[in-house]
Amino acid sequence: MKKIIFVLIMAGLNPCSRLFSQQKTIANLTEAYRFESANSILFNAYAREAVKEGYPQIATFFKATGKMADIHAANFLTVLSKMGSPVAPGTPAVVPVSTQINLDEALKSVRIEAGVKYAEYMDQAQKDGAPGAVKALQWAKETHQESLDKYIQASQALQEGKTKTLPAFYWICPKYGNLFAVPKPDETCGFCGTERTKFIKVQ
Repeated sequence: MKKIIFVLIMAGLNPCSRLFSQQKTIANLTEAYRFESANSILFNAYAREAVKEGYPQIATFFKATGKMADIHAANFLTVLSKMGSPVAPGTPAVVPVSTQINLDEALKSVRIEAGVKYAEYMDQAQKDGAPGAVKALQWAKETHQESLDKYIQASQALQEGKTKTLPAFYWICPKYGNLFAVPKPDETCGFCGTERTKFIKVQ
């Protein structure tokens, strides 16, 4: 009888034990969620600044990257909720200055997430046995990497006075958050298989 009671007690404690063992991943996901949700707000502010300065194509790019950040934030929040740890969104720590500076600062920030930080978070999530967190972080990391060249192109176009050569609109996968800068993307997202008919058009 004592053995049965002990087993039942341990079974009841198991979810708590798992949650405790995943605290590092929860902390990392919380930081990632606040980063992406803050960027969603910030990049839309950058878009408004670009409009004021007469750069509608760069404004569209910032609107698109803001939507990407919003999708990543939603993915992180879903995982955090399933892990029993809801969290408040982040707020931008900086304000728009000029379109050139905004582009440079955005590129620096995304490079960090795409390069080192999200990779470290993924490693920790794998150690913690949190596959949902690994997937959400991988999606964000890969889409950030895919977008790096677009930040560089936008910055170069601005410096050379050729912003009108930049895309007038973008397509975004609503699940993966990938950004497509082509008139007509493939039938499905190459990362997650989402159909093109579900893509979000930002213009």
